[in-house]
Amino acid sequence: MEKNEMWEHILGHEAQKAFLKNYLQAQERPHALLFCGAEGLGKRELAFAFAKALLCASHTGVDNCESCRLMNIEAQDCSHPDFLLVKREFNTEKNRYEDITVDQVRALISKTAFAPVMGATKVCIIDDVDCMRAEAANSMLKLVEEPPEGWVLLLIATSVNRLLPTILSRVVQLRFAPVALPLVEQKLVEQGIAPEQAAVLARLAEGSIGQALKLYEGDKQNGVAYNVLEYRKQAWAFLEALPLNMPLNYLAGRSWLDGKLQRAEAQLLVQLWQLLIRDLLLCKLQLYDRIYNIDLTDALRAQCRGWQVAGLKKALTATGEAYLALGQFVGVKVALEALALKIDEAYKE
Repeated sequence: MEKNEMWEHILGHEAQKAFLKNYLQAQERPHALLFCGAEGLGKRELAFAFAKALLCASHTGVDNCESCRLMNIEAQDCSHPDFLLVKREFNTEKNRYEDITVDQVRALISKTAFAPVMGATKVCIIDDVDCMRAEAANSMLKLVEEPPEGWVLLLIATSVNRLLPTILSRVVQLRFAPVALPLVEQKLVEQGIAPEQAAVLARLAEGSIGQALKLYEGDKQNGVAYNVLEYRKQAWAFLEALPLNMPLNYLAGRSWLDGKLQRAEAQLLVQLWQLLIRDLLLCKLQLYDRIYNIDLTDALRAQCRGWQVAGLKKALTATGEAYLALGQFVGVKVALEALALKIDEAYKE
């Protein structure tokens, strides 16, 4: 690895890497960059690597200088005096992450009175900037409009639609698209995942290495362990059982209705139904090259014969409604049971 290739371990996004490399050498630089794109694409990892390079004495991020040692990203120990991080705080009582508050932004603004300590640059990462309360966003606008001398703001967002237009107009956007599927597959195989499973996971995750690993290993951050391929077996078994002669009797024996599923697991099951039904619709339309569950191609082609296009579209709508319902804290068992009955009804139309 060359000295200026400190982020080559991050998958894809060559255009974004080239821009950031040029930024490090430029005389005049934009003071605020927005890293935006779907979850799990590597934008957050690249933003931290770039922050390390900005603070590094040689602007490489790999020369083991004092700044690099203080920006120990691998150990999540970023104690550099010229590095600031604003992020959502976890509420243990509500078991969820809260939006960034105006007090957090005001605390950040209060630090603008202090000049950089170790060099000429002070770097601030604002993570999940699209999850910021309205008052906080308005307060941050002044910081983006009139940044202190030597400051660089790195904003990270999943949805730019949630950001104020006035903020968007004052930042340079780096948009992150899905990574090419072969690259994701290769990375998953390097992680010890079987090639045939890696091919499916890459497609289910839509080119997101982070999402693919989450599907395989579970949501470790929130303490939920699952393997998506095991859940997919259950989702597919239900679709193969259609039409149900005695729906309530059939559902009474399903493990996913025994009340033990956590909400995140239930949402995953609904997503898998949605993707499988989507693939059935694509097979019905003979668009075989666009399906996600490529290892089930033959089974999908056989199963789609019993469906009508209108029924598949109705079932897809039902899965979307069920996912939203689970996000609004409708009971897990109620939501899944209602969805299963709707899918069965759609099949019988």
